[in-house]
Amino acid sequence: MVTSHTRQDERASREEPRGRWTPDGGWPEGGDQPGGEAPRRFGAKEFAGLSTWRPLLEVILTWAVIVMIIALYLRYPSPLTFAAAFVLVASRQYALLILLHDSFHSLLHPSRRVNDLLGALLVGAFCGSPFWPSRAAHLEHHRKLGEPDDPEFFLHCAADPNEKRSPAAFTHHFLVLISGRQVLYTYFGGDTGAAGSVLKRLRDVLPRMLPVVGAQALLLALFVSAGAWTAYFTLWVLPLLTLVVLFNGLRAFCDHANVSDEPGAKEHRLVSYVSSPLERFFLAPFHMNYHAEHHLFPYVPHYKLPALRQKIMASPHHCSLVQWRRGYLSFAREFLRAHKGTTPAVACRP
Repeated sequence: MVTSHTRQDERASREEPRGRWTPDGGWPEGGDQPGGEAPRRFGAKEFAGLSTWRPLLEVILTWAVIVMIIALYLRYPSPLTFAAAFVLVASRQYALLILLHDSFHSLLHPSRRVNDLLGALLVGAFCGSPFWPSRAAHLEHHRKLGEPDDPEFFLHCAADPNEKRSPAAFTHHFLVLISGRQVLYTYFGGDTGAAGSVLKRLRDVLPRMLPVVGAQALLLALFVSAGAWTAYFTLWVLPLLTLVVLFNGLRAFCDHANVSDEPGAKEHRLVSYVSSPLERFFLAPFHMNYHAEHHLFPYVPHYKLPALRQKIMASPHHCSLVQWRRGYLSFAREFLRAHKGTTPAVACRP
């Protein structure tokens, strides 16, 4: 799930030259570059080329898997098959949103126009995400990584840094996200509690929602034509509002939080995970576990991040570039066990 931001940032996202996110454009001002000179001496231009077919095929295949899962449930309905379908549909909805994330960085297609159409219409609208404000917020996250005004900071601030991490506080963080905070942030940005008339805020939001409303109406019509209109709510809307929010919230928390360092500098946010195939399927599809590599070089498409990781590992600067972690759940356990002042374990190799 992604977030919206201000109308000014939305316009900037539309107008921003793609060169800002290419190796020739240099580091984004105020963005991902950590302290020190090591990243400046590390080149990744050879990984910047985009495939014209692979991302489109990934979008189509992900949709095909979703259709197959729902069709199997409708053919063999039972509580067990519903539970399985619910979890699997949510996992593939989240995979679509990861591909939407790639479109924010113009990585779905070499043509900027084709990239934006794929992201806005084929992915974002069907997953309930208004493309332009969500893109603006995500690019702002890259520029302000580790800063208090990072628009996605709320995703990794589960506990007061002066208090012991507790299962209750950790659980409360994700319950708040699922109970509506993520959805409100998606459409209203960070000013959900700001003063102002409801009508004014709705007037700002409604134009962004037109593609989303159209896509949802089409989906509902398809479910109705299949004779299963209730499945639209139980196997499409509900997974988006619950498990997808949980998957994204847990991954984003683990990608940015530190055991003893909150908020921490931006170089402390450059975290990457090796993780297990099961974790990657549910929490980090399409190489989202290569988090630091993406933040360091956001012009590299996800399918080239493994090769980029190998180059980083071979660099004498790899320890200053990336903080390696084994898995999302293992970090969550470490976070919960930690007391104030605990030093996180940092590895130089994945």
